[in-house]
Amino acid sequence: MHFTTILLAGALAKLGHATYYLKDDYSGANFFNMFNFDTFDDPTHGYVNYVDQATANSQGLLHVSNGQVTFGVDHTNIASGRGRTSVRLTSKAQYTRGLVVVDLAHMPGSICGAWPAFWMTGPNWPNSGEIDIIEGVNTGSQNQITMHTGPGCSLAGSSCQGGLGCHIKPTGSNNYGTNFNNAGGGVYAMQWTSGYINVWFWPRGRIPDDVFGANPRPSTWGATTASFVGGDNCNIDQHFKNNNIVFDTTFCGDWAGNVWGQDSTCSALAGSCQDYVHNHPEAFSEAYWTVNSLKVYKSDHDTPSVNLTNVQMKPIASPIDAPPVTKATTSEVNTQDATSSPLVQVAGQVPSAAQPSQLTQAYGKAYESTATGSANISIAAREVEKGKPVLRDTLTDAAVSPSDDGSTEAHSTRKVSRHLYRHAHHLHRS
Repeated sequence: MHFTTILLAGALAKLGHATYYLKDDYSGANFFNMFNFDTFDDPTHGYVNYVDQATANSQGLLHVSNGQVTFGVDHTNIASGRGRTSVRLTSKAQYTRGLVVVDLAHMPGSICGAWPAFWMTGPNWPNSGEIDIIEGVNTGSQNQITMHTGPGCSLAGSSCQGGLGCHIKPTGSNNYGTNFNNAGGGVYAMQWTSGYINVWFWPRGRIPDDVFGANPRPSTWGATTASFVGGDNCNIDQHFKNNNIVFDTTFCGDWAGNVWGQDSTCSALAGSCQDYVHNHPEAFSEAYWTVNSLKVYKSDHDTPSVNLTNVQMKPIASPIDAPPVTKATTSEVNTQDATSSPLVQVAGQVPSAAQPSQLTQAYGKAYESTATGSANISIAAREVEKGKPVLRDTLTDAAVSPSDDGSTEAHSTRKVSRHLYRHAHHLHRS
C-alpha cells in the first residue's frame, strides 16, 4: 500500500478456464490465528501505532461473532506516541498466483485522515510485486486498484515501478468506503495468473453463486472491474511472487496526509491531517473491517487467456490445403456435421511434423468459425512462430475450452494443441 496518483482507465475481462480448489479458508474463529500482527513503524510514514494481538484484544479492537470477524482502530482516546492505535494483519502464508475472494460486511468508511487497504505484497518490496485490491483515503468514495513492481513492468498503460504504481479506478459509487457500507458491503475477487491479474467487485445481491463454492469459475463471472494484462510489457511471473495478504488501516502518511489540502472537507476540519487524527478519536468509530469470509483458491494451472471481444485475425493463404471458412456462430459450428467443421477439417490435415507457420496460417483461416479454444490456439501458434516459450497451461486450457463432452470438435482442438505444445517445447530447448 504505497502512495498512488489518480488515473481513470478502462478494463477488459480476460477470462480463464482454470479449475480452482480451496487452499486456505481464513473465515470465522480461526481468522486471527492465520495472520501475524505487525508492530513495526508504518513504512508509509502514517501517524499510526500498530499493536500486537494481546494489546488489540485488551483495547477491544478485535471481535469474532457468528462467524463474522471484526477489527478496527482506537476511537475513544486522544492519540499519542507513534499515532492512533490500529492493527495491521499479514498472512502467515505466502502465495504465487491463485484466486483470493473476500466477502466484507463493512470496511473503514470514507473518513478524513484514514487510509485503509486490503492488499498483497512480497519480500524485498517492490521486486516481488504488490497488488492493492482495496485502497482509498480521506473522503474518497471509489476504490483504487493498483499494482506496484520493480523496474521493467508496465500494466494498464503505465509503468508499475515503485510507489506510484499503475492503477485502475473503477466506476460506480458503492465499491469503497461509506457508500460500500451503506449498500450492505459486497465481495471482491482477485485472480492472479501467469498472464494477467483480474479483480471483480459485486455489491450485495449480485454475487455469482459459485464464488465461495468448492470450485469457483472466474471464466463465468463476466466483465472484470479491473484487468492488468501481462506480456511483452510485463512478465507477471517475474514481477509478482511470494505475496502475503495484508489488512491495515493507517492514518495520514504518504497518501492521505499528502493530499489533505486537496480535500476541501478535510482541510476545513484541521490545519493538518495529523492534528485531526490526533485530537478527534470519535471520528474513527467507523474505521473497522468486518469480514464475512476470506478464502484463497489454487489451480493446477493458472492460465493466461485472451479477451475475444476485439480480437481481429485475418484469414491467411495457407500452405495446407485448408477448406474455405464461413462466418458461423459457435452454436452453428457445434451443430454442423462433424466432417464439415473448419476446425475438424484443418486439424485432420495438420501433419504431426507441421511447422508453426503452417499451424498459424491454418488456424488463421479457421478462426472466424470456431470458438474460444481455437482462438487461444491460434494466438499461441503465433507466439511459437516468434520463437517464444508458450506455457503448457495455455495449450491445456485451449484444448478443452470448446467442449468437455468428447465431441469431434473438442477432440480436434486437443489434437492441434498437442502439436503446438511439441513445437513450443522444441523451440524452447533450441
